[in-house]
Amino acid sequence: MKLKAVPHLAAVLTAAVLFPACGKKKQQTMAPPPPAVIVAQTIQRTVPIFVDSVAQTQAAATVEIRARVQGFLTQAPFREGGLVKKGDLLFEIDPKPYEAAVEQARANVAKAEATAERARADAKRLVPLVKQNAISQQDLDTANANARVADSEVLALKAALTSAELSLGYTVMRAPFDGIIGARLVDVGNYVGSSSDTMLLAVVSIVDPMRVQFNVPEGNYIRFQRRFMGDDEAREKHSAAMQFRLLLSDGTTYEHIGKFEFADRALDAKAGTLKIVVSFPNAEGLLKPGQFGRVRAMTEERPDVVLVPQRAVVNTQSVQSVMVVGEGNKVEQRSIVAKDRFEDYFIVTNGLKPGERVVVEGLQKARAGMVVNPQQASTDEGGKPAPPTAPAPGKAPEAAPVPPSAPAAPSGEKPAANDGK
Repeated sequence: MKLKAVPHLAAVLTAAVLFPACGKKKQQTMAPPPPAVIVAQTIQRTVPIFVDSVAQTQAAATVEIRARVQGFLTQAPFREGGLVKKGDLLFEIDPKPYEAAVEQARANVAKAEATAERARADAKRLVPLVKQNAISQQDLDTANANARVADSEVLALKAALTSAELSLGYTVMRAPFDGIIGARLVDVGNYVGSSSDTMLLAVVSIVDPMRVQFNVPEGNYIRFQRRFMGDDEAREKHSAAMQFRLLLSDGTTYEHIGKFEFADRALDAKAGTLKIVVSFPNAEGLLKPGQFGRVRAMTEERPDVVLVPQRAVVNTQSVQSVMVVGEGNKVEQRSIVAKDRFEDYFIVTNGLKPGERVVVEGLQKARAGMVVNPQQASTDEGGKPAPPTAPAPGKAPEAAPVPPSAPAAPSGEKPAANDGK
């Protein structure tokens, strides 16, 4: 009996060993679940197009205060770096030598006028004598010539008097306009005007309004011109209505709105850019010449464009593409054309339709043709935002602080590459 139970026990032990192994092998051959990815829908909106350009402030006008006559500097009553009003006294050179020169010139004019008057009277008395043949005609001609010479001497001495008065006036230097004055370059008591080192005394600039200069690429200029080709009035009206915002180097937005002043007559042949100048109110004096920042302008509105999150776009050898999740959650790699940007989106001109789902996270997991487990992105992760609209007059769009040393790519440039991570 015991010997017959041994084969049965061996069979049981063999089954116990083999069956779990078979079950484990079956579990290992099951297909893995689809990888989870984060997707966002493309949207269609009318969006404003903003262009950022690196800019620098410059005074609307700058005047160098120079000594035009020689002498000792006796006054400089202004506060260095302070505001000045038109007509304020800035410098005075000792006027005494020039006052004396004016008095001397006046005396010379008076003497010459007396001489000329006598010469005219002498010539007048000779006229009847010539008619009586008491003197010759030549004597009368000589007397008339002497009178004219005397009159000429009066004119020359009056010109000398005017020159002396001008020199006296140059001893006083006043502010040519309301503005800000820089440092005093020559101290009171020095002899000025005798050399180039002592001629420049200070510099005055108009800082309200403050001009801001920036350059735009040639391509942007051409697109702008083509929009108003043959309609100069519409172009001028559009330029006058454009609003400019100034982003300062500390990341804040200047509270006042700038207005267009002018575009330069020609493009910079080396850089291929056109200089644009706008002006900003500066009554508070926050802006000073030479500051760097950015100028942001809304150049146009584009109706019903398709927007795709920037992080969904992959740039490979200048070819842009996205991973589209279609029917059955199947992934399709699709090439697109997206040049301009709006906030965190690219504006797609070809390759996508509104409402399509694109992968924004998990690009390294997604492959063309595979099935994925899509999860909708939240609003702050690239989901559907509020309808983008143009800012109300007087308000600027919010923007993350960007240092002026790293300018944004101008409209028309290739977007930055996305490594899909």
